[in-house]
Amino acid sequence: MNNRPPILVVDDDAPILMLMRSLLREFGFEAVTAATGEEAVAAARDRRPALVLLDRNMPGMHGDEVVRALREDVGLDGVPILILSGDPVTRSELAQLGVDGAVQKPFDVPTLIAQIRGYVTADV
Repeated sequence: MNNRPPILVVDDDAPILMLMRSLLREFGFEAVTAATGEEAVAAARDRRPALVLLDRNMPGMHGDEVVRALREDVGLDGVPILILSGDPVTRSELAQLGVDGAVQKPFDVPTLIAQIRGYVTADV
């Protein structure tokens, strides 16, 4: 049985998804990945992640739309969401979006893992 908390990583950049999958496993989490907003919403409904790491700027369903869809879903409305972005995100933007925080790319691995652990405890 897998006791690793599932973390949903949403990014349209395949190398980022591969990197995040490896990092999360290394630090005791289960990585669930999605390359589009539509895949993200479906994966979230199916897997009920402990946390979502979400790229904001994606083609098709934009990250902001993914946030709205998750926040409108009664079973997912309380899941912490951290925006992954190459651009700085202000506190007022975070509040307006309804997300819990942001991680700026390129990210520092210890800082990222500390942020994730602030919301989710891994069994390692």
